[in-house]
Amino acid sequence: MRVSGGAIRTGLAVAAGAALTLCLLGRGGGVGESAAVIRSTLSDARPAPLGMALLLFFLSQVFRAWRWKLLSWDHPIAFGTALPLNAVHVGLGHLLPLRLADPLLVGLFRRYGGLSLGRGAATVLLSKFLDMAAMGILAACAVAAGLSGSFAAAAAMVGVGSLAAVFLLPTAMGVLRKPLMAVSGGRFSRGYDNIEQAVRVGAGRRGRFSGAFGLSLGAWTLKLFMFVFLLRALGVEFRPVWKVLVAGAVTDATLAMPVHGLMGMGTLEAGWTAGFAAVGVTGELAPGLGVVQAGFSMHLLWMTFAVIFMAAAWLYLLLFGRKAHGR
Repeated sequence: MRVSGGAIRTGLAVAAGAALTLCLLGRGGGVGESAAVIRSTLSDARPAPLGMALLLFFLSQVFRAWRWKLLSWDHPIAFGTALPLNAVHVGLGHLLPLRLADPLLVGLFRRYGGLSLGRGAATVLLSKFLDMAAMGILAACAVAAGLSGSFAAAAAMVGVGSLAAVFLLPTAMGVLRKPLMAVSGGRFSRGYDNIEQAVRVGAGRRGRFSGAFGLSLGAWTLKLFMFVFLLRALGVEFRPVWKVLVAGAVTDATLAMPVHGLMGMGTLEAGWTAGFAAVGVTGELAPGLGVVQAGFSMHLLWMTFAVIFMAAAWLYLLLFGRKAHGR
């Protein structure tokens, strides 16, 4: 029986995530002890900051859904459709390995929004680019606010570079077209056409494109502050806040990359630990609660939010969603 390359990559990602999970839990004093700390921390979670984290997470999804409506250009998706589709995408993104939720979102756009597969894929790729740029700007702002001297200057340069990349993307696509087509023999010309059309910002699109980028910044700002309130729900009043924002940015970047395993276990915690290490924080965030245990606890709460919204969205789509004809 022949095993496909995709199945092998998925299996490797799941195995790597499991190995990372065991390794990180073992570093926190042993798997059993770390699991006990995580259970105790979750059972003592404070409801008020937890509710605030849930609200921020929901609002970030509202912003992203409105962005889908703007980025769908000539075939705009209704907000009432974009919101549940986004919730399903986010939920599956937490559960499935290797960003398998992205092609599923393209299929959902076709089924419920009427976008062709090519247009849907191009829209998803454009949104990913806006996400990376927004995250780069916000992380750079957090670092610049917390540090001074050369570090702050470097962070400012990253922020300016990310902003410039957003508005130079259409030009870059045009410049890269000829060499890429030459290398590929024109095999991907149709797909490239779709992507180039998606990023082309003409006179009628400048306002919508700027609005979509603004919504990306807003969505990720809400998401990063969700991490602050999740930590407070776990009993951690960590200061300074900018360090939590940087750790959250690294964690979210890990989720956005096609490297994580099943439910993101292990890989997200590795990103969380690396993010805190990058700002000089190791060991305990609070008495008896290390960075690793806090990362697993926060991840379980965050994933629960995503699954709850996903389940509600699936129910809405089953009861009220209208199937559209793909274009």
